[in-house]
Amino acid sequence: MLEAKKSYLIVDAGNTSIKVALVENQEMGIVHRVKTWGEALEFVKGRHVVLASVLGTEDRSSLKLNVASVHQVTSKSRLPFRSLYTSMDTVGIDRLCNVAAAKLHSSGKNNLIIDIGTCVKFDFLSADGFYHGGSIAPGIDMRYRSLNHYTSKLPLLTFKDKVSLIGENTNASIHSGVINGMTHEIQGMISRYERDFDELQIFLTGGDASYFDFPQKSNIFANKNLTLEGIVEIYKIHAL
Repeated sequence: MLEAKKSYLIVDAGNTSIKVALVENQEMGIVHRVKTWGEALEFVKGRHVVLASVLGTEDRSSLKLNVASVHQVTSKSRLPFRSLYTSMDTVGIDRLCNVAAAKLHSSGKNNLIIDIGTCVKFDFLSADGFYHGGSIAPGIDMRYRSLNHYTSKLPLLTFKDKVSLIGENTNASIHSGVINGMTHEIQGMISRYERDFDELQIFLTGGDASYFDFPQKSNIFANKNLTLEGIVEIYKIHAL
């Protein structure tokens, strides 16, 4: 049993960025997004930290040397939901945090969490509180890089805000294939879940979620800080 902290910092260390936010009396403050552990240390130095990380042990060791204490959320942590996932040792902690946050908002309904970042991750939490798993697919940057890496002539591109359906040159064709392809892939997955599960709530999160426009429905909720909320929910269980 951990000592409950009235004030602590939560750190979500993903593949492309690190999010840091102060939590006081279980209320989350401003979220700061940084690129490196060096930048993150400026926020966390000397503080109590609750960490969820998909990164290696070297950076975590550096963090522990600079803070008052670290509680790390892992797949072995006690969770606010039950799991039917058969390989909990390999599931990403970001996925579990997302599910924990969705459980908080579930209102007894089925829940689909879509995290659009380095990868596109779907996770399903049923109305009876069981985590079933989901799917993982390449994100935007992975798709651009793979087209460049596995061909001899296609250039390495980055995302542009406006993408046409029909590409009138090679670059535009790549943009259309990556962005429009991802859009319809995600929409198709949503339609499949809506067909298979009644009373479905959908949570959209992830650093690249804002690049996509999906039909406005009353059951779709955008929450860019869903993972951070989940860190707080899991830590609450340990700090009671």
